[in-house]
Amino acid sequence: MKIYKSIGLMMLAAGMLTATSCSEFDDYNKEVSDVTPTGNQTLWENIQQTPQLSTFKSLLEQAGFSEELNTTHYYTVWAPLDGTFNAAPYQSMSKDQLLRLFVKNHIANYSHNASGNMDERVMMLNEKSYDFTGTSPYQFDGVTIDAQNANLPSSNGVMHLLNGVAEFYPHLYEFVTDASLSGSKGLDSLRNYVLRYETTTLDYDRSVVGPIVDGLQTYVDSVMVTENSLWTTLRAKMTSEDSSYTFLMPTNEAWVKAYDRIKANYQFAPVIQAESFAATDKTPYKLEMGAALAAHMQDSLTLYNMTRNLVYSDNDFYNLRLSGQQSPLAGDTLRSTTRHKLSNGTDILAATVEEVKMSNGTARIVDSLAMLPWETYLPEMQFPATNSRLQAAIAENPTTVRVEDPNPEKVQLDDDATTFDYLWIEPASEYNSPELDLYLPNVLSTTYDIYCVFVPQSASLKDAGVETLPNRVHFKLNYSDENGNLQEKTFLDERPENPTDFLNQVSEKAGRSVTIRDNSERNHQLLYGFTTDTTKVDTLYVGEFTFPTCYYGLDDEYCPNIKVQTAVASNSNVRRTFTGAMRIAGIILKPKALVEFEESNK
Repeated sequence: MKIYKSIGLMMLAAGMLTATSCSEFDDYNKEVSDVTPTGNQTLWENIQQTPQLSTFKSLLEQAGFSEELNTTHYYTVWAPLDGTFNAAPYQSMSKDQLLRLFVKNHIANYSHNASGNMDERVMMLNEKSYDFTGTSPYQFDGVTIDAQNANLPSSNGVMHLLNGVAEFYPHLYEFVTDASLSGSKGLDSLRNYVLRYETTTLDYDRSVVGPIVDGLQTYVDSVMVTENSLWTTLRAKMTSEDSSYTFLMPTNEAWVKAYDRIKANYQFAPVIQAESFAATDKTPYKLEMGAALAAHMQDSLTLYNMTRNLVYSDNDFYNLRLSGQQSPLAGDTLRSTTRHKLSNGTDILAATVEEVKMSNGTARIVDSLAMLPWETYLPEMQFPATNSRLQAAIAENPTTVRVEDPNPEKVQLDDDATTFDYLWIEPASEYNSPELDLYLPNVLSTTYDIYCVFVPQSASLKDAGVETLPNRVHFKLNYSDENGNLQEKTFLDERPENPTDFLNQVSEKAGRSVTIRDNSERNHQLLYGFTTDTTKVDTLYVGEFTFPTCYYGLDDEYCPNIKVQTAVASNSNVRRTFTGAMRIAGIILKPKALVEFEESNK
């Protein structure tokens, strides 16, 4: 976003360079052909001598623009007639406000004569654009020009008398950043956030160099450029008069509620430890970011996730309803300018308490941000086992570690159309117990349901005709607690019937009764391990876990990891029943809020 502000001698030249009217160029800066007594007087003199323009005259004087209409600069003025508008709101404005919102809203550079069938778009001095249309009587911004008072010539321009005013509408950036504008009250939190990213700098190329004073370069005319980098992040041109957006603007109360709700998921610890997978030094990695940086990261990520889905292009197919059109294929989905699809569009728009028309769209004042958490700040996370960057370690002497694409028999997840590769880990012998350690980067400080996706032997063409054996596995999660200490959580199948079912299965395969004493950690893991389903791609539920600290944006070595370990060891009876090989597609972390939503909507 750029706003150019020119100060000093360049005003005239800048005005000449912005000749963007739809009028013929030959019409610029010349009087109309009709010669009347007013043609020898300036615009200001003619305004003074027109009784029906006393209110307009007074407002010009109040804004300090009257003398400008006495100069040789050529203007077109659309002057509202007395009694056709309410002057009180304008009379109570500050000088700068009155100049921008009223005076310059009715004056344009160059000559814009009404003739024939008009269909022009005219840029005013305040850079707003209005339609100049019709065939006598003509209209300006939908307001009728007095039929007997069009094309009134002056020595420095032309004037049309209006039966009303051209309504000033700020663009979205003006509205959100200017607390004095009507309707923008109560948006201070959003306004302060937007203004964080605003910068004003000198445009050296467009400024006129002056003398060097005390060793410093001065400028006789300075062109300042105001930019806001937030609009680059949001992919929106919020100052463009040729665009059309819908901007959701949360009230201060809605802002605080959303902030408190989201920030809990970005709770960084001042100190974080993570397991080391170095060949020799097993000392845990330690990251000391400190309380200040932890708080800063929490605040920044919270605000980013609050605001990244506030703006919607009205011209996007998914958002046609915002401009009163139909988009049946989009259903209830909206799509923000950051390309995020939000499936509950009706709920999002229902939070609107007021709609305010802008020159480049609509500001919707909302009393809540109703986006679904898992579609915005709390997504489901998937960690493919085949991603080498996520593979912290593959242990226990596997002889084969390869990525398998079960083409042409593509593996599918829960009858979904999604296909994927998987990691095949084969132990060196039947007595080895492979282990896969996966990093879990970017997990948040929230509660997840954890799943591991296993692929049966039958998915591989290499195992065609081979008896498919299930896996018997358990899981260990290494993470850092809120005090920066490295912790380990073991996940086992704790259902009371699990050991009995397991022993019955092993006994059946062995052809005799088999017992396993629960007198060691390995046997405990074997008795209470998880058994995979060999009839399908098995999305195995591992358990629920609440991460006490957030890892978003941290390097992998400072992230938690999960160990997938086979519980099958040297027991010959067990090896007849379960395979030591593991075929793993990946780990899924599903936020509890999403799990509960899916359960309630079954």
